Amino acid sequence: MIIPNIPSEHLYRIMAPHAEPYTPSFTTLKSEADVDRVKTPLETIDATLAFKTPNHIFWWARTGPQLATLLHHAGYTPSDQYTELLFYALHIIPSLGPAPAIDGTLQWKSPQTPDGTPLDLSWEWGLDGKGVIRTSFEPIGPLAGTAADPSNSYETDRWIRHLESQGLVKGLDLEWYGYFASSVLPDAAEAQIQRTNKLDFELAPDAGTFVTRDVDLTKGPIVKMYMFPGLRAQQVGGRTSNLDVVERAIRGLPKEQFDALAPDPLLDFLDEATQKWNMEVGIFSFDLLKPESSRIKLYTRAPHTSIEYLMDALTLGGRQSISMYSEEAFADLKDFWKIFIGEAPAVLPSGGKERAGPGFYFTIKAGKPATPKVYISPASFCESDAEVLKRLWRFFETRRKPGKMLEQMEKYEKALEEMYGSQFLRDQCDVHFYIGCALEVDQLRVVTYMCPQILSREDLGRNGQSK
Repeated sequence: MIIPNIPSEHLYRIMAPHAEPYTPSFTTLKSEADVDRVKTPLETIDATLAFKTPNHIFWWARTGPQLATLLHHAGYTPSDQYTELLFYALHIIPSLGPAPAIDGTLQWKSPQTPDGTPLDLSWEWGLDGKGVIRTSFEPIGPLAGTAADPSNSYETDRWIRHLESQGLVKGLDLEWYGYFASSVLPDAAEAQIQRTNKLDFELAPDAGTFVTRDVDLTKGPIVKMYMFPGLRAQQVGGRTSNLDVVERAIRGLPKEQFDALAPDPLLDFLDEATQKWNMEVGIFSFDLLKPESSRIKLYTRAPHTSIEYLMDALTLGGRQSISMYSEEAFADLKDFWKIFIGEAPAVLPSGGKERAGPGFYFTIKAGKPATPKVYISPASFCESDAEVLKRLWRFFETRRKPGKMLEQMEKYEKALEEMYGSQFLRDQCDVHFYIGCALEVDQLRVVTYMCPQILSREDLGRNGQSK
C-alpha cells in the first residue's frame, strides 16, 4: 500500500486553484501496524472520494478535518460521523464557491464570519454531556462576484431545490420559503442593492441569505433559512425599517398560521424596544418545515449591557410570564451574562463595540409562547479566544452540577487546540464570533459559534507566519 508524501511547503500550492501543477511522490507504508490501524471516518472518506475541481479540493482539505474533529470530540459515533461528513462533502462543499487564488484574491467574500470564510460551525452544549454540531454557510455560486452574478443571487435557491429534488432532508417543506423569499428578500427585478454603512454594519450578504443544517441525532437534520430584511428595507426606501419588513411579512401569512403563531406580544415589544433600547432586527430565520412545525426566529441587538435590558427582553417588556423558570436558571443566566460581558459600560460607545452589542433571538412557533435566547460577541469583551475558553471554564465550574459540562469542556478545548493550535487561540479573538445561551426550566443551554478562520490562516501562510 502506498500513500502520497507531500512536502509541507507545497500543500498550499496543491490545494489552491490556479496553482502550478505538482506531482506528489509516493512512499511505502513502513510497518504492518500502519496497515492494521483502523482508519478514522475522515481518512476513509479522503481515500474514497475524488473531488474534481481545485475549489472542492481546497474547501474539503481546509474544512473537512475541522468538522471531523468537532464531531469526534462531541461524542458522535463513527457511523454518525460518516453520515455527517459524507453529507458535508457531497452537498455542502460544492456550494462554498471559488477558493482563493494563490495570491489571496477571493472572487466572493462572505460577510458572515470575521475573515470572510463562507462557513461557520457551532457546538451546542448538550445536557447529556455530548455536543450537537451544526454547519452554517452562505451558498456561493461559481460565478458569484462576476458580471454574470454580481450579487450571488442564485446559489441558495439552487441548493435548496437540490435538497428537495434528491429527498435529502426528511420533512423538508418549502411553503414558507417561497412566501418569505418574496416578502423579506429584495426584489431581484428592481435595481441592484447599493452597499451602505448600515448594511455593512448588519453584515448582510448581497443576496440576503445563508443556511444552516442542524446535525441533531435526536430530532434528525433540520435545514434553517436566514434572511436579511435590511436589504429589502433599503430597496423600499423612505423610513422603512427592518422590523417593518419582518412585521409585514408575518402579518401577511394566512390567518390560521398567523393566529397559531400569536406573534403580537413579540412584535409589540420589538416596536417598543426600538425606542427604549435602540434595538434593531438584523436577521429573520425559519425552519424549512411545514408551517405548523416550523419556528420563526428574529435576531436583534442593542448597545446595552445592563441586567435591566436583559430582563426586559426575557419578559417581552412585561408582556410574558417567566414563572416557568427556576431561580437557579435565572442565576445561571445572570452569571453567564456577567462573566462574558464583564465590566462593560451599561451603554456601549458608538463607533465600535455597539456593532456586536449583546443581542437576543426570539423564537415563535404555532401553539407556543415566544422564547428569547441570548447571544454575545466575545470579541467585544475578551482579549483572545484563549480568554473565551477561560471564561467558559469559569461558568461551568461554578454550576451546581458541573460534572458532565466539565467533561464536555475538556473535549471542546481539546478540539479547538487540535483545530487551531494554542498559539493561534492566544493571539486573536475571532474564532468564537458568538456565544449564546437559552433558559431551560432549571438550567441554561449554551451554544458556541466558531469561524473556521480558513482565509485568515491562508493569509498567515502566505506571509510566512505560523497557522
